[in-house]
Amino acid sequence: MANIKEDYKKRSERIKDTIRLFSGKIKELSGNKELTEEEEIINKLREAFEEWKKKEIYFESVTEPDLIDHAIYEIEASKIKYIYFLKKAKEKDIRLRAYL
Repeated sequence: MANIKEDYKKRSERIKDTIRLFSGKIKELSGNKELTEEEEIINKLREAFEEWKKKEIYFESVTEPDLIDHAIYEIEASKIKYIYFLKKAKEKDIRLRAYL
Protein backbone atom coordinates (compact mmCIF):
# COMPACT_ATOMS: atom_id res chain seq x y z
CA MET A 1 0.00 0.00 0.00
CA ALA A 2 2.85 2.37 0.83
CA ASN A 3 4.40 1.81 -2.61
CA ILE A 4 1.21 2.91 -4.33
CA LYS A 5 1.09 6.10 -2.31
CA GLU A 6 4.78 6.82 -2.95
CA ASP A 7 4.25 6.26 -6.68
CA TYR A 8 1.48 8.86 -6.81
CA LYS A 9 3.55 11.33 -4.82
CA LYS A 10 6.48 11.04 -7.23
CA ARG A 11 4.30 11.45 -10.31
CA SER A 12 2.45 14.41 -8.89
CA GLU A 13 5.68 16.22 -8.04
CA ARG A 14 6.70 16.10 -11.71
CA ILE A 15 3.39 17.58 -12.74
CA LYS A 16 3.44 20.32 -10.09
CA ASP A 17 6.36 22.02 -11.82
CA THR A 18 4.50 22.04 -15.13
CA ILE A 19 1.32 23.51 -13.73
CA ARG A 20 3.20 26.22 -11.83
CA LEU A 21 4.33 27.57 -15.18
CA PHE A 22 0.68 28.10 -16.09
CA SER A 23 -0.18 29.86 -12.81
CA GLY A 24 1.11 33.28 -13.81
CA LYS A 25 -0.85 33.22 -17.05
CA ILE A 26 -4.06 32.24 -15.25
CA LYS A 27 -3.71 35.19 -12.89
CA GLU A 28 -3.42 37.50 -15.90
CA LEU A 29 -6.62 36.07 -17.32
CA SER A 30 -8.73 36.83 -14.28
CA GLY A 31 -9.81 40.22 -15.66
CA ASN A 32 -13.29 40.99 -16.97
CA LYS A 33 -12.63 40.10 -20.61
CA GLU A 34 -14.06 37.03 -22.30
CA LEU A 35 -11.60 34.14 -22.42
CA THR A 36 -10.15 32.94 -25.69
CA GLU A 37 -10.16 29.25 -26.51
CA GLU A 38 -6.47 29.07 -25.55
CA GLU A 39 -7.12 30.76 -22.22
CA GLU A 40 -10.06 28.47 -21.53
CA ILE A 41 -7.94 25.36 -22.14
CA ILE A 42 -5.25 26.67 -19.81
CA ASN A 43 -7.86 27.40 -17.16
CA LYS A 44 -9.41 23.92 -17.49
CA LEU A 45 -5.94 22.37 -17.32
CA ARG A 46 -5.24 24.19 -14.06
CA GLU A 47 -8.62 23.21 -12.62
CA ALA A 48 -8.08 19.56 -13.56
CA PHE A 49 -4.69 19.58 -11.87
CA GLU A 50 -6.13 21.12 -8.71
CA GLU A 51 -8.87 18.48 -8.68
CA TRP A 52 -6.23 15.77 -9.06
CA LYS A 53 -4.27 17.19 -6.11
CA LYS A 54 -7.40 17.28 -3.91
CA LYS A 55 -8.06 13.64 -4.74
CA GLU A 56 -4.50 12.78 -3.71
CA ILE A 57 -5.00 14.56 -0.40
CA TYR A 58 -8.11 12.45 0.14
CA PHE A 59 -6.12 9.33 -0.77
CA GLU A 60 -3.53 10.22 1.86
CA SER A 61 -6.22 10.57 4.52
CA VAL A 62 -8.04 7.25 4.13
CA THR A 63 -7.04 3.95 5.73
CA GLU A 64 -9.91 1.55 4.99
CA PRO A 65 -9.22 -0.73 2.00
CA ASP A 66 -12.52 0.12 0.29
CA LEU A 67 -11.90 3.84 0.66
CA ILE A 68 -8.36 3.45 -0.63
CA ASP A 69 -9.77 1.72 -3.72
CA HIS A 70 -12.27 4.54 -4.13
CA ALA A 71 -9.55 7.16 -3.74
CA ILE A 72 -7.40 5.46 -6.38
CA TYR A 73 -10.37 5.40 -8.76
CA GLU A 74 -10.96 9.12 -8.14
CA ILE A 75 -7.28 9.94 -8.70
CA GLU A 76 -7.23 8.01 -11.96
CA ALA A 77 -10.37 9.78 -13.19
CA SER A 78 -8.87 13.17 -12.33
CA LYS A 79 -5.62 12.23 -14.03
CA ILE A 80 -7.46 11.26 -17.22
CA LYS A 81 -9.23 14.63 -17.19
CA TYR A 82 -5.89 16.44 -16.75
CA ILE A 83 -4.30 14.45 -19.57
CA TYR A 84 -7.26 15.29 -21.82
CA PHE A 85 -6.74 19.03 -21.35
CA LEU A 86 -2.98 18.62 -21.69
CA LYS A 87 -3.58 16.97 -25.09
CA LYS A 88 -5.93 19.78 -26.06
CA ALA A 89 -3.21 22.30 -25.19
CA LYS A 90 -0.75 20.40 -27.36
CA GLU A 91 -3.26 20.22 -30.24
CA LYS A 92 -3.68 23.98 -30.09
CA ASP A 93 0.09 24.36 -29.90
CA ILE A 94 -0.09 26.11 -26.53
CA ARG A 95 3.47 26.24 -25.34
CA LEU A 96 4.68 26.78 -21.82
CA ARG A 97 7.45 29.12 -22.96
CA ALA A 98 4.84 31.58 -24.16
CA TYR A 99 3.68 32.04 -20.57
CA LEU A 100 7.02 32.43 -18.80
